[in-house]
Amino acid sequence: MEKGNSLKLETWELETIPTKVCRIIREAILSGEFKPGQRLVQDELANSIGVSRMPIREAFKKLESEGLIIVEPHKGASVKSFSVKEVEEIYHLRSIFEKEAVEDSVKNMNDFVINKLEALVVEMENTSDIEKFVQINIQFHQELISCCQWSRLKSFIENLWSGFPQHTPHMLPNQIGTSNSEHRDILKAVKEKDSMKAGELISKHISRAGKGVIQNIKNKGRDMEQ
Repeated sequence: MEKGNSLKLETWELETIPTKVCRIIREAILSGEFKPGQRLVQDELANSIGVSRMPIREAFKKLESEGLIIVEPHKGASVKSFSVKEVEEIYHLRSIFEKEAVEDSVKNMNDFVINKLEALVVEMENTSDIEKFVQINIQFHQELISCCQWSRLKSFIENLWSGFPQHTPHMLPNQIGTSNSEHRDILKAVKEKDSMKAGELISKHISRAGKGVIQNIKNKGRDMEQ
């Protein structure tokens, strides 16, 4: 594994080593620097990033829970492969399920939740930190369906969110402005208690992002099945 500058951990970041190490490896996976099926060797990563093996092991646990890598006994870790059809399926199902969940959630939403959604939208608009944007975006989508009374539906959505979907902004950094505009439109529909419109907007938002992710992967020449 080559020692690239993109994997280097800056000294000023050492106060949160496990989180930073996980971010560095995640971004290398999502950007295509680490290819699907590629082995991730702890010692090589530790040397490249400039840390001990402990934070690498912690990062592997987190990335495995996110569905980005596979850790097998006696074989170690490798980047999980996704086919284009799998990615299409995930975003297609999300566009359907989250539409239904948002429609039900908006009907039951109170002012406290609506104010929280607005605060999250403002935070996303005002941050230039991609990692912070990712975390706030996750919270926004979670809050949108928080008042949905269908627990099984929310469970399905949570399962679909595991892995790369929650890190879509990393793969589409040039579309954050578009996402912010769409978030504003969704918030407007929520505040107007227009559940059908809010559901339709979230569905289009997810579909647009899904198409962008697939195109981004193809442009980077990721080794994905057709």
